[in-house]
Amino acid sequence: MASLPEIQAMKRALELALLGRRAVSPNPMVGAVVLDSSGNSVGEGFHEKCGAPHAEINALSEAGAAASSGTIVVSLEPCCHYGRTGPCTDAIIKAGIRKVVIAMRDPHPNVSGKGIEQLESAHIEIETCVLLDEAELLNRVYLHYLRTSRSWVTLKMALSMDGRTAAKDGSSRWLSCEESRKQVHRMRASAQAVMTGAGTVRDDNPELTARFTDQPLEEQPVRIVVSATGDLGNSRKIFGKTGRVIIAVPENVSCKLQKFQREFGADIWGFPADSTGYGFNLTLLLERTASEGFGEILCECGRGLATMLMRKKLVNTLSVFTTPLILGGEGLPAFEKLGIDSMVDSIRLENVRSSLSGTDTHLEGEVVYGTD
Repeated sequence: MASLPEIQAMKRALELALLGRRAVSPNPMVGAVVLDSSGNSVGEGFHEKCGAPHAEINALSEAGAAASSGTIVVSLEPCCHYGRTGPCTDAIIKAGIRKVVIAMRDPHPNVSGKGIEQLESAHIEIETCVLLDEAELLNRVYLHYLRTSRSWVTLKMALSMDGRTAAKDGSSRWLSCEESRKQVHRMRASAQAVMTGAGTVRDDNPELTARFTDQPLEEQPVRIVVSATGDLGNSRKIFGKTGRVIIAVPENVSCKLQKFQREFGADIWGFPADSTGYGFNLTLLLERTASEGFGEILCECGRGLATMLMRKKLVNTLSVFTTPLILGGEGLPAFEKLGIDSMVDSIRLENVRSSLSGTDTHLEGEVVYGTD
C-alpha cells in the first residue's frame, strides 16, 4: 500500500501533468515526483510538449544523485520503447530507483504493462492504481483518442431556464452573465481548438479567441469553422486575430474558398461529401484534428451543428450555462430532432459537476448515449 508521502507526491504529479494540457496531445499528460530514501521530494517534472523529455526524465534530472535508492511517483506507467525519446524505464533503472508508484497503466499498445514488467525484471518494487480515478479523469482525452482516433469534443451552450438558446428573432446577446462569459474564455484558453458552424459565423461574426484570462496566452487556440456550403457571409472577425484558422467543407466546395487562404492564410480542409452528415462526415474531421494534435475541441455553435454532433455521438462533454430568464415556446430550442423516441433512448450525463457562475448555473458532465 502506498505511504502518505507517496500519495501526496501522486497528487503533486497529477497537478504537474496538467501543465502540459495544451501541448502534448495526442500523447498523454504525465507528471512525476522523485522521493529520496527518506521520503523527501527531491525532483519533479512533467511532459511539456510532444518530442520533449518525458516527465520521469525531467524529475530524475532535477533529483540527480538523490534519486538513488529512492522512489519515483508517476501519473502514468513509464514507457519502455523508443519513439521521439528513449525509454523512461531505462532511465529509472539507471538512476538506481528502488520503487515506482504508478497511478494508471498505459493502455497504448507499445506499453500496456510492458513498462511495469521491465521494471519488475530489474527487481524494482511496483505500486499501481494510486489515485487511479483521478488519473483516468485527467487523461480522458488521451484514453478517448486511443479508443476512437478522434478529438474529445466539449459542446458549450448558454440556455434560458426553459432550454432556449435565443429569442424568436434570433437574438441571444447577452444570454449568460459576465462571469459566465469570462469562464467560457478560460475554457477556450485550455482547449487546443474552438469550433463553430458557418451559420454562427454569419449571424454573430465572432472572434472565437480567448480573452479576459488570468494569463495572456502565448498562442491562441486554433479556430475551426464547419460549413456544408462554404458560405461565411461578410463575417471577417474570425480572421482578424493571430492564430490558425481552419475552414472544413465538402471537397466539392473547397475550391470556392481559396480567397480565404490567399487573403487570411486560412487552411481549407476538404472532405468527401456525405448527405447523412453536416455536408461531410464529421467523424473524419475529428480524426484529422486529433492527428494534428488537437486533443480537446471546444464547440460553440448553433443547433444545426450541435444536433448533428449529438446524433453522430461525437459529443463527449456537455457544458451548459443556464441563466435565470424564460423565453417561452417562441424561443429557439437547443437541438433539433435527435431521434429520441423513449426514455431508453435519452441522452444522459454522468460525473456531473455543477456550480454557480455569477447569476447563472454551470452544469457539466460526460455524455452517455441511449444505446451505450
